[in-house]
Amino acid sequence: MTETGGALGKRAVGATLWGGVNMALGRIVQFATTIIVARMLAPEHFGALAVAIVVQTIATNMAELGATASLARGTGDPDRVAPTVFTIALVTSSVMTAAAIITAPALAAAFDDPAATPVIQVLSLTILLQGLGAVPSTMVWREYLQKARVFVDVGSVLTVLVLVVPMAAEGWGAMALAWSRVGGQLVALVGYWIITPRRYLPGYDRSVALEVVKLGMPLAMANLVVFITLNVDYFLIGRLLDPTALGLYLLAFNLAGLPSAVITSVIRATAVPTFGRLYADGTLGTLAGRFVAGIAYFAFPVSAMVVGLAHPLIVVAYGSTWAPASVALATLGVFGATRILVELFADLSVGAGRTMWLFWVQVVWLAALVPALYVGISQWGIAGAGAAHAVVACLVVIPMYVRVLTLVLGIRALDLMRGSIVPLLAAAAAGTAAWLVAGTVQGSVVPLLLGGLAGVAVYGTLTYRQGRVLLLTLRNLLRGRLNTALPETAKEGAA
Repeated sequence: MTETGGALGKRAVGATLWGGVNMALGRIVQFATTIIVARMLAPEHFGALAVAIVVQTIATNMAELGATASLARGTGDPDRVAPTVFTIALVTSSVMTAAAIITAPALAAAFDDPAATPVIQVLSLTILLQGLGAVPSTMVWREYLQKARVFVDVGSVLTVLVLVVPMAAEGWGAMALAWSRVGGQLVALVGYWIITPRRYLPGYDRSVALEVVKLGMPLAMANLVVFITLNVDYFLIGRLLDPTALGLYLLAFNLAGLPSAVITSVIRATAVPTFGRLYADGTLGTLAGRFVAGIAYFAFPVSAMVVGLAHPLIVVAYGSTWAPASVALATLGVFGATRILVELFADLSVGAGRTMWLFWVQVVWLAALVPALYVGISQWGIAGAGAAHAVVACLVVIPMYVRVLTLVLGIRALDLMRGSIVPLLAAAAAGTAAWLVAGTVQGSVVPLLLGGLAGVAVYGTLTYRQGRVLLLTLRNLLRGRLNTALPETAKEGAA
């Protein structure tokens, strides 16, 4: 049996479960850190951090020119590819770090927040650290070493917590958030170098570089566009509103994105290397609908609960001072669900090696989003920003991805999306039930608990049959019995 059979299924699902443990522990610590710091700092400090994160995120995702995708797909010889990837990542991350430090004053001024200048300069150090760790972290990803990665990632977020609390207490403000992230990234770098299965030094092979850039450059450009897309709202809110509104929106965006961040991080623990191997074996098209159905089953109800319980969630988590952020959270929750699907579609595209398609989808997304955000923010403030994200994602982005994947994978749109219809309708009913129940009682904790229980009960009842099928599939994959976990068409393709 080849690795694309039962062995791959067992290996991928096991790594995904460990990835889930990793994300759960990491996000719990990160969420606790945000709660603690939110009660120690003013909203405008989070606004300065939002500006710095925009710069850092864009630079980080451009820093290695998408080169690590060649390693992550798991279809080439790492001894041949890794040294060149290391060199590309190191050079470009160094250039990006220097550029961010030098242009920080101008970048902060563009966001109308001069106080963000030193925060950008400090946070830019993480770009260089991520460049140094690009190859070892990708090798850990490629070889499904998620169990060992748990200790590295949890150690990183614990470092952030240990550093940020005393710094915030001493009055460091946004700089406490920035320096603590640098410390956490340094711990992650050391950890990945320790657990990587093979260590490589920088090298250069012209033929490899051409292959890497051909695959990676469209992906890097797509990453640049998508992160501009996901952060242009910060820029417009900073220009059209004020730092306090930006801080409220950042908190709401992070909370709304928590389910998508956890789920997509779990998916990406194994997605690209698994999809790459399945595409090479000719079975990715027949399995894509199953992946979409499984992700939708877990993603949609969580996002629906965020929408239905937006106000009590904000108040319980961060305190009544942050209650105005709930208007943005309610609309951003819808976007959170669509974002999970979009991330899965992107990973399917990368696994199939079709990164140029990915780039053009992001370009159209950005072109549609900017005017929608401008109108939404101008008319309805931070709530309008969330609504713009949701409308564009549902009416523009997802239909485009479905069209692209039907061409790339050779499947029908209905086959790709059929399994997500029941979870979508059930999640809408569950979110409505949660909202109605929460509105019948006073306070914040009790409405959150009762509404959550009502929503879970409704969703569980409506999707009971699909949940049982999904559980059986996962059980068979864990036992390495791929043939009993797949539909008949997939069995034929794997034969």
